Order: sequence, then C-alpha cells, then structure tokens
Amino acid sequence: MTQGNGAAFAGSRDEMLVQRLLLDAINCTQSDNFFSYFELFTPDAVWMMPSNRQDVSLSEAKRFYRFTDKFRFEQQVTIDEVQIFGQRGFARISFDGYLIAKRDLTAPPMRSISRHLWLFAQDLSGEWRLTRDIWNNPREQE
Repeated sequence: MTQGNGAAFAGSRDEMLVQRLLLDAINCTQSDNFFSYFELFTPDAVWMMPSNRQDVSLSEAKRFYRFTDKFRFEQQVTIDEVQIFGQRGFARISFDGYLIAKRDLTAPPMRSISRHLWLFAQDLSGEWRLTRDIWNNPREQE
C-alpha cells in the first residue's frame, strides 16, 4: 500500500489515529472477515454506490457485501490523498485487482477496480470513524 505522494504518514495524534482507521479499513477489505469493516463506520453511515440513485444505509451495505462470503479481494491499494480538517476529514483511495473465489478454486478471478472517497469524523469520545463511502468503478483504459 502506498500513499499517493509516496510520503509516510506522520504528525499529530489525530493523524496517527486516522492512519490506523484507514489501514484497519483496508485490511478488513482484504481479509476473510470483511464484515469487521462495518464496525469502523458510524451507525448513520451512508454509501453512495455506482448506478444507485439513492444512498445506501449501513444495513443495506451489509446486504450488498454478502458476496464477500464467497469472494475475497486481492487488490493493490493506493491512498491518493488524506486531509483532516479539525474533527472531520477525507481520504481518496484506489483499489485495483481481482475478486477471487474462496471455495471454487477453478473459478477465474474477476477484475475489480474501484475508487473511493471515504469521509471520516471524530466522535465525542475522540475516536475516528468512517461516515461515508462514495465510490465508482472506472472503465479500464483501452
């Protein structure tokens, strides 16, 4: 995993906590326990998914990602940008790789490319949580 400008995270306590949040979220997406990803979100979190006219709630996102019971993500992840503004911030993240079948070892990998804007906020206890996942699936260059 790399950050877009190649620089390592460094700085304040909040920057370190945000780094941990982002790395935990990325690790969850790459693990066989994808559903731990949702524990990193606020209860009122919202997803804006491609080709979906309405926002998706936490419970709807959990239903959407049920396919991760059968597939795991094997992707390169790039953190393109991270900004913190007081008690809020965002990260632009790119995923590029494949969905791999967990049980059917003969199934060919499926290409999976997505770009995400993760919004996060600090709650009253000082913990950082993801609040929004806005993403798209860019077309491959020809």
